Formats: sequence, structure tokens, C-alpha cells
Amino acid sequence: MTNPILLMLVERLLWPVPRVRWEVARSLARLIREEDDEAASALLDWIHTRQLESEVVLGLGVIDAFDLGGYFEFSDVTKSIRAPSLLSDFILKRNFASAGGLSHVRYQFSPPERATMSNHEEAWFDRYRMVAVPPIFSTTMEWLQQSTGAPFMQQWQHEWCWLQATAARPEVRPPYFLSGGRQGHVGQFDYGQREIFVSAYLRTLAYAVFRGLPYDFAERCALPALTMNRRLADLEPVERPSWARNLLSCEDGRTKELPQKLWASAEAASKPGEVLLALRAIDGDRDNFVEFDMTLAAGPAGFSEGPAKAETYDTLLSPECPSEMKGPVGSGANEDRISFERPLNLTQLAAPKECGRAHIDIALYIRLASPIIFGVPASIQCSPSEIRLEVGSEVLSRWIHWYADWEPVIPCSLGSALCSMTTVAKSSLDRLRSSYGIEIARLVRVRRAVGRDIHREDEVKTEAFWM
Repeated sequence: MTNPILLMLVERLLWPVPRVRWEVARSLARLIREEDDEAASALLDWIHTRQLESEVVLGLGVIDAFDLGGYFEFSDVTKSIRAPSLLSDFILKRNFASAGGLSHVRYQFSPPERATMSNHEEAWFDRYRMVAVPPIFSTTMEWLQQSTGAPFMQQWQHEWCWLQATAARPEVRPPYFLSGGRQGHVGQFDYGQREIFVSAYLRTLAYAVFRGLPYDFAERCALPALTMNRRLADLEPVERPSWARNLLSCEDGRTKELPQKLWASAEAASKPGEVLLALRAIDGDRDNFVEFDMTLAAGPAGFSEGPAKAETYDTLLSPECPSEMKGPVGSGANEDRISFERPLNLTQLAAPKECGRAHIDIALYIRLASPIIFGVPASIQCSPSEIRLEVGSEVLSRWIHWYADWEPVIPCSLGSALCSMTTVAKSSLDRLRSSYGIEIARLVRVRRAVGRDIHREDEVKTEAFWM
């Protein structure tokens, strides 16, 4: 008989908070890597009970994101899948060498006649298809329909109706039991309707393949439904530094003094040969927060006497490694000489092309040195403790993160409780400065919110200045 604690653990894979799902997956992966056969069996048993394609992918995502294929027999995994899809087959092919030749006729479709349901319930499709799942699902279906002339949006709705009629999930409602009913606070939640929408989406892509859509293209369209990202799944926060605590108690009059101390403390914690490039430090309680966001920027002499703002290049994406936090970026970095006629932030956001639902909060805040500005084609690498930007065998930039605190919901104006620091190789920064004859200054933005009551949004005061 399976350990009841393991049964409780795997059931948490459907907890409405994606980060809880991630921590559950991390715990299962740790047990499986320790060759706990009972944990591996519990995961396969859980997958076998899933009737929805999206939930099968959620279970298989643990195997895929943590690279656990070597701990399972391919035949055992395939026997556990009762609702196959293009995405589950993608995961199988990536993790098992013997996964070739998977038959497309295994995919399920709904009957051609309309499902029986009330008009009120049928209206949920259009009401929630941009809420229960990200807009990329709708835009993909709309693009496919416009490109081919086939009624894929109608087919998605048809599949949704049948799944809702046979495996009903409740209407999308704010999870007040996780938010405490606080207005102006938001959280990332996976409602039960998400599983219906994603499963219907995967079934529609399978239908599209039978209508002649190339299989490889349909498979790429399925990737946004991945639940986790390989390598990013293993990334863990560092312990919150002591110098990043008790920031909320500082008085307003010390606003410009505290960023200097925070920067000095973070720079002292950097590795030898590296200097601090960016810092985000947050502190808060249930009703208030303070955020210090600082980055180095470069520009012409005297630019820091002007407005406290700087431009930033677009997010770095690695096109060669979908669903993995790794790969080459900045391939055209040496084509043109950068113009520093206006202030430029020396960092860029970096994100995997398919980040996985569980990692959206982290994927939106990863900052590394800009390979465009530093003029080098580089590669992103992710380890359990940090994300690096590498140039050959040398490290150009590092990113580590921690949490100021964590609750299911946070003030909408805060965005995320994720804190981080980014470093860059000192030699690269010195070379950039001397090559262009530029001035470098620190752009500081301080945001402070004071909560009023649970029914009103926070009042946020923002100050930006150069240091």
C-alpha cells in the first residue's frame, strides 16, 4: 500500500498555487533521485488516474523538468498515460530514447454532436478563455484559423464543452480563502478551469494534425502548455541576506542613505573579480512594502545630472532551446557599435522561450548583463544556485535570487516579492568604460506603499534618482 504521505504529496500537484505545485514537484524529484521506488510508483499511479491531457502533462512534467527519465522504465510510463497528447509525446521523446513511433491515433477527440449544457455554462468559454489560461492560447488558435481557414477556435470551444460536460470543473472564482478578501492584492492561481481549457487546446491541436497541419508545427504550438522548465525547475533561492531585512522600518528621510548601504552590502557579497550590476531588495508586511530597485546605467558625460531614467534592450530569449533555461543569446552583439547618446541600462531581462506555468514569477525578473551592450555573443546557463551568462569558458554575469517573504497574494502594485542581485565581470565593465569613454551611474528607484484597509488599494509613493 502506498505511503499516505506520498499520496497527499502527489495530490498537491493540483493545488491552485503554481509555486506549491513546483515545490511538490521538487520534493518528488528529490525522493526519486534518492531512488525511492515508492515515490516513483506514486507519481505513475497518479498519472494513471488522470482523465485530462493537461493533468497527464502535469505529472510527466515532473519527470521532464528534473530530467528523471533514467529512473523510469519507458513501458511503465506509457502504460500510466490514459489521455495522451502531442505534448505528452514530446515529453516522452525528450526523456526516453525508445519513444519513437508513438502513434497519433492514440489521441482523443470529442463526438461530433454538441455537448449538452446550459447556455449559462456554455458562455464560460468566451468569458474565461483569457483568464483561466494565458492569452497565448487564444492568439495561437486565432492565428491557426486565419492562416488555414479551418475552424480551430470553434473546435477548441467544442472540445471544451464536451470536457466540461463530462469532467466538470467549477466556474472561475477568486480564491478568497487564499487571499483573505484583500482588495488590491493579486496572486497567480491555476483554477480548475485551466485543466479543461488546456486539455481542449491539446485535443484541438491533435485535431489540426488530422486536418493536415504539420506535426512538428503543431507540437511547437503545444509547448506553451508545459508546466515547468528544465533547469529552471532545479533553481533554488539563496537564504535571504541579513542586510536585506528590516528595510520597512527605515524612515523616509533616510531614503537616499539606505540604497547606498544596501548596494555596498550586496557588492561585498559578490564573488572576487565581479562587481554588482543590479539589485532588487524588498521588505514588507501584510499592509505595507518598500522596494529598492537599482541598476548601473551608462551614458555620455554628465548624463546623471538629467532625468532619472534609462532605456533597456528587449528581453533575451534563446531560440535554440525551447522549454530549457539555457542556450545562446546576443548572437548579433558585435554587428554594430552601441550608441551611448542616451542613458542605457547595462542589464537585460532574460527568459526561457517556454518558461513553464510554475516559473512565470521568476522568469519575468531574471536580469543579466546585456550581451548587446558588452558586445559579446554569450550563452545562458542555469544551475541549482544561480543563472549565468557565459562567454566561452568565462562568466560574464551571474544572477541569484531570494524571497522577501512569500504568500499566495501580494499587493498588485508590488508585482512580485522576488529579490535578486546581478553581477558582472569587473574586467568586462572596465573594458566597456574605456572603449567608449562613457560615464557610469547607478539608477535608483524606491517605491513605498502604505496599506489603508482590506477594501482599498495601497497608496504607492515612487522616487527615482541617480547615485
